Amino acid sequence: MPPRSSLSAAPEEPDRPELTAATVAKEYFVRQLDVHQEGSGADNSHNTVVILQDDCYGHRYSRPKTSRANLGTIVERPERIHASILGVATAYVRVGGRHADSHCAPHPHRKAGSLATMPFRIHKTNRRVSLLSQAAASVHGGRWMEELRAMCDAAESRLAMNGKELARPQSTAQNNEKVSSTKEKLHEGDLYLCSGSLEALEGAIGGVCEAVDAVFRDGGPRRAFVCIRPPGHHCSADMPSGFCWVNNVHIGINYATKTHDLTHAAILDFDLHHGDGSQSIAWAHNARVSSMPKNTPQAKRTAIGYFSLHDINSYPCEGGDDEKVMNASLCLENAHGQTIWNVHLQPWKTDKEFWDLYEDRYTTILAKARSFLRFHTKRLKQAPLHPRPKAAIFLSAGFDASEWESPGMQRHQVNVPTDFYARFTRDVVAIADEEDLGVDGRVISVLEGGYSDRALMSGVLSHLSGLTAADTHGSRPTTSNGLGQEMSQRLGKLEINGHARHSSGNSPQYRNEALDPEWWSLPCLEEVERLVNPPAPAGAPKKIRSAVTPTYSSATQSYTAKIVSPPQNRRSLSGTGPSYTSSVTSSPRAPSPPPPPVGWATAAHELSKLLVPSDRQTLSCKPEDLNAEATRVRRDRHSNIGLPIETPANDGKRMQLRDRRARPAKYVSDEEDEKPMSRADRRKTIADVTTLPREEEEDLPPLSAVIDAKKLVKPKARRSSMASSVGSVNGDRSSTSSGGPSALISQPQDAMQVKKSRVASTSRAEPAKQRAPKPKPPMPPVPAFYGALAKSHQNSGAPPTASEPLAENGDLKNRDVD
Repeated sequence: MPPRSSLSAAPEEPDRPELTAATVAKEYFVRQLDVHQEGSGADNSHNTVVILQDDCYGHRYSRPKTSRANLGTIVERPERIHASILGVATAYVRVGGRHADSHCAPHPHRKAGSLATMPFRIHKTNRRVSLLSQAAASVHGGRWMEELRAMCDAAESRLAMNGKELARPQSTAQNNEKVSSTKEKLHEGDLYLCSGSLEALEGAIGGVCEAVDAVFRDGGPRRAFVCIRPPGHHCSADMPSGFCWVNNVHIGINYATKTHDLTHAAILDFDLHHGDGSQSIAWAHNARVSSMPKNTPQAKRTAIGYFSLHDINSYPCEGGDDEKVMNASLCLENAHGQTIWNVHLQPWKTDKEFWDLYEDRYTTILAKARSFLRFHTKRLKQAPLHPRPKAAIFLSAGFDASEWESPGMQRHQVNVPTDFYARFTRDVVAIADEEDLGVDGRVISVLEGGYSDRALMSGVLSHLSGLTAADTHGSRPTTSNGLGQEMSQRLGKLEINGHARHSSGNSPQYRNEALDPEWWSLPCLEEVERLVNPPAPAGAPKKIRSAVTPTYSSATQSYTAKIVSPPQNRRSLSGTGPSYTSSVTSSPRAPSPPPPPVGWATAAHELSKLLVPSDRQTLSCKPEDLNAEATRVRRDRHSNIGLPIETPANDGKRMQLRDRRARPAKYVSDEEDEKPMSRADRRKTIADVTTLPREEEEDLPPLSAVIDAKKLVKPKARRSSMASSVGSVNGDRSSTSSGGPSALISQPQDAMQVKKSRVASTSRAEPAKQRAPKPKPPMPPVPAFYGALAKSHQNSGAPPTASEPLAENGDLKNRDVD
């Protein structure tokens, strides 16, 4: 055998997957999100945090038998969180420079860095706060919270049985007719519940409380944006409306008062619609505080100011209700313990006209909020015990006044440009940083309205840019003429193996990018929307036929598919073949090309996909999920899992179908079990001896006695035919008909008849019962031929015997009696 070659085979490198801009961005942001989740809550290297709560996706419109047209009118849907997260991701990429041609472009070899290099922190929480908690019950009352919780628990059963999930349960007092007034009916056009509504409501409250804890924590961020749903500024103390079930902002204020000693708070609401619920709760709270004694603890005397910028012609004032219009136009400053100021949006045509309105009218609520905060800070400092002022600004961030909102929501042609959200937010941040207001930079923004995807995405982008664009994490690296600085810059630009060399340590600290209104321009919005909702692919082009017409000898497609090409680098037995040596001495593999640049739209899209959970349902119900067939399956599944079934209430209207009566179940009482069973219901056979009662086994005789009893009984012989025997009449079957009539004459008349008995079907041998002998039958008349026979005997001299007289029908004795 020839010696093995000393050359060793070169290891084959696995084929590297082709890098694309999307894969580079995904891998980079996965590493960055790990840093976000592992970061400590007390890290003050960033001033803004974004709170996400995945339970908010569970609140969905799921009423059965809803048409496609009616389902399209539901604007408060889970997709609102998708659009808001896309705005969060775009702000992260734009403000933090996480795209090509920027200082932190995504790269396969770039490390994630620390939180100090992030534009803001993204924090996902699974925290829930019960509706029965002290913070929620103090705002809405324990009775309404218990009622809402009961409605949420019964929502799925009512929906499965085609009922109405908004039916309010009657209290015990109303059932006993102690309360004559009935509860106000909930509006079905803008309110709905489902199986996941309870988790969504408690998750929304938990997200707000998480933001409060983060902002009030020593060394924590000073600004927070809470991306939750459903909204809450239309919900009053005991009456939900306008998609709102609980008032998230007021629950957050109450939680901050009880947990972090909040002394006064200002609510700035820039939703398109007037927050009638928030104003109502603030008014009732301030009136209650004003009536308290002077020695009441300061923890119970928190002052709340409400300042709103809205459209007076939209909901809830669209119907022209006098009380609602007056409430939405109320302006009161430090009178009777109340500070409420409302400003109405005005139409505009040019940008200059709008910004003139902003400076002259819209900034009024900012000035009134500043005055309110300064007044109460001064009041607390002059108090005898001199408590420390601790204030906060809460933003009811609604984006349905955006210029990109749907025309159905903006029926009165009053809106604001997208730049407004960035400018207004920066002005609020500047007020929060003032020293004599007691705020210390604390701003908590809670998502309210906004129902168009483009309005939400652009509005959240502009709003977060105003919150974070002024943040300074550090200064850019200073220039130096030293040799070390020059070498580090050159090494940083060096490329090794086709890849740019990056520092092995953390990335240097950079300042956030300056705010640029071009970020939410129409071309930029359309660019990212094409990635999120790509156009439908065009149909496959028709296959061009070959000009050569196939013949009988042409190869078929199946034959061509079976052809396997031989391997090119097959090793020879000796290890010195030409193919082996050529593979060893071949030139090294060419360096892979550099990774493609990651554009801002691609980076934002990939980051948003990572922020949306993939292990749960995050979209609205489809029409096929609510049709008649799906409703039937839903009802069957609901009845199988054993949940309580509630039949829809009959409101007494005409043209209603009768309810089908349920078939009563057959219940057998213990008394019926003790009754003797009739003979008709008894079993005819016994499949197994072991099924017999156990107590009877003691009375059974031994097996030997049963066998002896069987021997005493002669088995019944087989019945003979007419020609073989005629003795069955008398009980003797051994005699045959070979003797003819003489055999019958020779039998004695008083012969004893033996009746053969049959063994009982049971296994026990019972003693034979003696029966009374049967009487003899009467003597039949003498047949005619007997006389001739007697004469023959007389002639022969032999007298007839006693057994010879026969009946008149004696000739039938020779026949079978059967």
